[in-house]
Amino acid sequence: MPSLRLVGLAALLLAVASADVEPYPVVANITFAEGPAFDSRGNLYFCNYLRNGTIGRMTPEGAVTVWCETGGAVNGLKVDREGYVIGTDIEAKRIIRIAPAGRPIEVLTDRYEGRPYLNPNDLCLDREGNIYFSDPSHEQPGSIYRIGRDRGVRRVATGLRYPNGLAVSPDGRRLMVAETDTNRILVLQRRADGSLGEPRTLHQFPDPSVDGVAFDERARLWVARWTAGTVDVLAPDGTLEASLPAGGTNVTNLCFWGKSLYVTVAGRHSIHRLDVGVGAPAP
Repeated sequence: MPSLRLVGLAALLLAVASADVEPYPVVANITFAEGPAFDSRGNLYFCNYLRNGTIGRMTPEGAVTVWCETGGAVNGLKVDREGYVIGTDIEAKRIIRIAPAGRPIEVLTDRYEGRPYLNPNDLCLDREGNIYFSDPSHEQPGSIYRIGRDRGVRRVATGLRYPNGLAVSPDGRRLMVAETDTNRILVLQRRADGSLGEPRTLHQFPDPSVDGVAFDERARLWVARWTAGTVDVLAPDGTLEASLPAGGTNVTNLCFWGKSLYVTVAGRHSIHRLDVGVGAPAP
């Protein structure tokens, strides 16, 4: 029987090579699997390889090593166009930028208006090179910040209930936010001045919960479902198209390379590849 559970007729539009999508383990021995991100050469970076506080790297040939000792505990990763790795350090409460060689580590920001951040969690980049990152807490409202190309930091949204994964839509007009404590995906319009509009609900899940998110080339949003053990696919209008088993529980984050999806599954201390036949938006 196919392991891809389709939801509704719209799911038939999924560009998969076959209906039988099986999670295939590609990296093991990750203390807490998070933050998968590829560079332009096909190197896969991820958090907490062998022990907390590291960034691991798997080369296109499959060699896996500790690439960087962060001195903190990075949770989210992205690679910019220059090959620098940007990370949200949830322990040291800072955003860092790491050179392609794995050092030095530059601190982009560690406080806003004189106050330290709550728990920087995840991030995304837009096509202009601006950085958006989430700063959540279960005890108080969380916020989203924007680091501009000039390195200026601006709070662009607040009052959110544990904002987590972030993704800018392929057309650049919207920012998607996974709000973990409400089990929903929010959408905020991006304005020309860098600010964001008021959040509205794109999709409300009936059960816990939501974590990392990523767009595919068809402008659909793929959502890591933390306790559900799945990756769920949302159409641009928020309709649920499909739910794919991730191969374990505590599904934290995801990214595309080629026509495959790479998913960090903390419950299995591993990264799984799902050959879904669709890739990331064009850069």
